[in-house]
Amino acid sequence: MCIEKLNMTDRTLDIELLRTLHMAGSLGTLRATAIRRHCTLGAVSQQIKRLEHQLDRQLLVRFKTGVQLTAEGEQLIAQSLALLAEHDALLERLSHRSTQGVVRVGLPDDYVPQVLDSLLPALRQSVPRVRLQVTTANSLALRRLVARGELDLAIALCADGDASSPGLPLWRTQPVWAGAAGNELHRLDPLPLALHPVDCAYRAIGLAALNAAGRRWETVFASTSVAAVESAVANGLAVSILNRARLTGAMQVLGSREGFSTLPECLACLIESPDVAAQDGAAVALVKSRLQASSLIERIKLVG
Repeated sequence: MCIEKLNMTDRTLDIELLRTLHMAGSLGTLRATAIRRHCTLGAVSQQIKRLEHQLDRQLLVRFKTGVQLTAEGEQLIAQSLALLAEHDALLERLSHRSTQGVVRVGLPDDYVPQVLDSLLPALRQSVPRVRLQVTTANSLALRRLVARGELDLAIALCADGDASSPGLPLWRTQPVWAGAAGNELHRLDPLPLALHPVDCAYRAIGLAALNAAGRRWETVFASTSVAAVESAVANGLAVSILNRARLTGAMQVLGSREGFSTLPECLACLIESPDVAAQDGAAVALVKSRLQASSLIERIKLVG
């Protein structure tokens, strides 16, 4: 179907098309975006094309394995973030003024600075009559708390394709082997590791890869703090598994040339307890919808 090109004076930005673009940029695939948007893959593709046609510029590059934002797409997302946040906050104030209750939310330790500085204040502002009880922990611990009904909602990391972690995909992360720039620790046998705690998805992925390759390793540093593990890597104390997006100039990615296999991507998923209290069901549904909103998710994932 041909879409008539609009004059600049008549052109408006469709909030739902923007939201689809935000999700596609976060998730990296149109199929995952369709799941989030509760529509077909074809509908998502058409929405992106409509937005690109409307703005007369390419916003996504399409590959066989997924999609990636163009420079103009990145710029549009950055500039429309505040617009989506204002729109969603206004809509919630008008639509859910009477919704109240207590909602127990779990968030991953990896993102504590962003949770405290940005996400929680924005979430509280958008659901002012709902009392939030927030717990931070590692992803596997959060999944157990949700399964036991001790949390209503949680954002947790899981390996892409992990059938044991049902939930709504929010964004993707790429774990990589990392060492200090110019450092040769990765050549040692056994391999010196800085490890996240037992309940960390990255730790499980990394150790499974080493064991499958028959590579000997030893723990020389362990911490519940992601920042501490990153510091151990940057200062040349050990090798570890880190999110590629968090690597600094003091670190290097260790790949096949250094003898390390590529690690599978992870998904940050929004999971819900099957035991949500009936009296607070509306409040949980409201908080869930706000956590899904791309304007809030961008606040936590940008540096993750």
